[in-house]
Formats: sequence, C-alpha cells, structure tokens
Amino acid sequence: MDANILVVEDEEHLARGLRFNLESDSYRVEVFERGEPALERLESAHEPDVDLVILDVMLPGISGLELLQRLRKADNRVPVLLLTARDTEQDIVEGLDAGADDYLTKPFSLPVLQARVRTLLRRASRGGDEYASASPFRIGESIVHPNRFELERGDERLPLTAKELGLVLLLHERRGSAVSRGEILREVWGLHPETRTRVVDTFVLRLRKLIEPNPSEPRHLLSVRSFGYRLTEEKDSG
Repeated sequence: MDANILVVEDEEHLARGLRFNLESDSYRVEVFERGEPALERLESAHEPDVDLVILDVMLPGISGLELLQRLRKADNRVPVLLLTARDTEQDIVEGLDAGADDYLTKPFSLPVLQARVRTLLRRASRGGDEYASASPFRIGESIVHPNRFELERGDERLPLTAKELGLVLLLHERRGSAVSRGEILREVWGLHPETRTRVVDTFVLRLRKLIEPNPSEPRHLLSVRSFGYRLTEEKDSG
C-alpha cells in the first residue's frame, strides 16, 4: 500500500522495529525521536503528504499528547495511532480527548499494530465516504452527523473520532437491543471478541459525556450487566 507513515518514538529499538516491519509491508516510513521536529514536519506546507502518525505519549521535550493537541488545534486531521505504556481509563480518555483516532498499550503484538494501521489507512483513503450515505439521527437531545464525524448538542458542534462514530453507529443499528462487548470489539476494533481490554467501556464513558444530560445516570447509553450495552434514543423529557 502506497502510504507514508510518520513514527514518533524515542525508544530506539522499538522505532527500529516499527520501521523494519512497516517498510516490509511496503509503507514509506519516517522516524523522529522527538516531538518538536515531528511537529515541524507535520506543519510543513511543502510536504503535507503524511497519511498516518504512530505517536508515543512519553517523549523528551513536548509530549505526544501536546503534539497531538497542537495538530488538532491547527485542524490537522491526519490519523493518529497513540502508543502508551499507561492503560488506565483516565490515560485512555486523555488521549481520546486530545484527538487520537486509536491507541495501543505497550507492550503490543505486531499483528495487532499492523491491523490497526491497515484499518486507519483504509478509512482515511475513503475520506469518510463509508459514512457519507448515513443519515443524521437523534439520541435524546443530541444529533449525530455521520458524514461530518460530528455530534450536535444545542449550539455545540462536537467532533467524533472514527472509533467513537463506529461505536455509536453500531449501537444505533441495533438500537433497543443489547450488543455484547465481544461483538463491539470485533465490529469496531477488528479484535477477537475475547480480547482482554476495557477499551469498549472507556469509549462508552467518553460518549456518555457527550450525549447524556447526566453521564453518571445514563438514559440512552445503557449498561447490560456482565454483557455489553444498549442504546435507546428517546428524546429527553422535562
């Protein structure tokens, strides 16, 4: 696949391994050990040809999160796969809030990283066309606009990451029915249904903050004990 991937990783052995394996998959790869030169490269008006960024959170100088925040503030929507050694819910939410499209916790398996890379590049190459025909729909007082990767809540326009949109679309398609965590992992993340991860729960918490009037007492994104989640879309009353 003819794509240019920028790797920002200060662990030399990991950066070297990523370069070798990604180039073996026929990608062009650039590696940076620090955030500042990577940011300069991404902001270059002469070379805006980066298709994907693999970004470590912990970097010397500016952190990966700060680099990501600067990109998004400048309206640079290049797909970003975040690498982090921290896997608490707060760490994951922090990365999502900064604008990451996906994340992997260290240590990770190479096949999983390769699958995530393929998925992000495939979606980016479509330019959002996979959602272009999806009509807006309401969840309570919010309206989801799939073709714009956006949630409208009153006067606010809140951006959705690809994974957030994929999750809410799956629950919308199955609205009223319980969807298992395993099915969500398979359909949204492309992972085996028995993969041990709390990523689904973390993303639901994030979506509740966007959709629910009171995230601690959800009325739309409902938990199904020991199974998964169910979406109800009735308009809020009162």
